[in-house]
Amino acid sequence: MYNKLLIAIDLSDLKSAKYVVDTCLKMTAQDPNTVYRVVTIIEPVDDSFISAFLPKNFDKSVVEEANKALHEFTKSAFPEGAKVQHIVAHGTIYEEINRIAQEKSVDLIVMLASSKPEAKGLSSNTVKVARNTDKPVLILR
Repeated sequence: MYNKLLIAIDLSDLKSAKYVVDTCLKMTAQDPNTVYRVVTIIEPVDDSFISAFLPKNFDKSVVEEANKALHEFTKSAFPEGAKVQHIVAHGTIYEEINRIAQEKSVDLIVMLASSKPEAKGLSSNTVKVARNTDKPVLILR
C-alpha cells in the first residue's frame, strides 16, 4: 500500500497537526517500514513595506525556529523508532508540497482540507496541490 507518506502540517495549529499524524499512524500501523516525511512550509514575506522593517536574515531565523518546533512536535506525536524525516521549506505552500512530493518519490500526500478548522470547503492550497500533482492525495477534515 502506501509506505512513503508526505504529511503536510501547519505548526500554528498543533491539534490539527496531531490529528493528521494520528490518522497516518492508524493507516500504516501494520507496516514498520513506513517513512513519514513531515513537512511544514514557511511562506515568504512579500510585502515590501513590511519586509523593510525586518532584519536581513529574518526568513532564515524563522526557518530555524520552525525546524526546532517541528522536531519537538514529531518527538511527541510519533512513536519511538518511527522513521520520520523533518522538512521545513520556504516558499509557496502548494508549490513546495508538490516539489517535495516529486523529489522524495512519495506514495501519498496527506493534508488537511483547510488550515482553518471552521472552513466548509477546501483551501486554495489544498486544491492546487491536488490539481498539480500526479501523486495520490488524502485530504482530511
